[in-house]
Amino acid sequence: MSEAVRVILGPFGRVALVDLAHGLVRHAHPHCHMLFKVAGADTSFVVGNDAMPLTDETFLMVDAWQPHAFLHAPGQPNTQIIALYIEPEWLASYRPDWLSSGDGRFFNQSCGQVTDEMRRLLRTLAECLKSNSESVADTEWLLGVLVVSVIARYSDWASGTFKPSGSHVYDWRIRKAIGHIRGSSGDGLSIETMIDDAGMSRSNFFRRFKACTGMSPGLFQNVVRLEQAVQLTIKSQEPLSSTASRLGFIDQAHFSRFFRNHTAVSPRQYRQGATEWPDPK
Repeated sequence: MSEAVRVILGPFGRVALVDLAHGLVRHAHPHCHMLFKVAGADTSFVVGNDAMPLTDETFLMVDAWQPHAFLHAPGQPNTQIIALYIEPEWLASYRPDWLSSGDGRFFNQSCGQVTDEMRRLLRTLAECLKSNSESVADTEWLLGVLVVSVIARYSDWASGTFKPSGSHVYDWRIRKAIGHIRGSSGDGLSIETMIDDAGMSRSNFFRRFKACTGMSPGLFQNVVRLEQAVQLTIKSQEPLSSTASRLGFIDQAHFSRFFRNHTAVSPRQYRQGATEWPDPK
């Protein structure tokens, strides 16, 4: 069974030390996302449509809003990972144009080589997380060095050679639907309502939505819903049954299943292992 060893929420975003013992459904995050193996068996994730190895020698980079999944075979040994979910605003404190990390297309590849420096940083970071270290400054410094070293090697934004393609400009009708999804709680706004509001046929709406976002409307809804679920689970001490109801789940069991299928652990485990650090600003 997967276990959340430690989860920290801070101005940098989130960092989670988690044991993976079952699969994760296809999902995405509104952050640039990095995955590092720290113990256990070598494994792989599907990033986009391609299987990418996660080993002692390789790590993974997933752009914001890029679909990915973890396929776990029965009997496969556990893999302990450090997962980073990096806030664009925090990256912008290093370089203003890195705010665009939240728009996607930030990394120039999905799989990178773990350097000796990265390995030392990961070892120290894992020790801080396992020991429940409360040194905010030290842990944030480690994260900064690690993340910037990855961007320096694997993002065209680091060298200033990035050329925007313009493909991220949404159809105004899809932009409006996205605004509705982000402003709603749970799945209260149906896809059929958004289609009617856009004045499009169902097939055209789905085709245009995927062309603009890279995912289906349902998957996009789940991205927003998951982020709401994580934030409420960590920041609120309300009963999880209340959180489930607020997010539109029919009961706590359905909420727990959704949460576990996207994060590898139950919301109760996530809450128990989580710490929120205040923004020093």
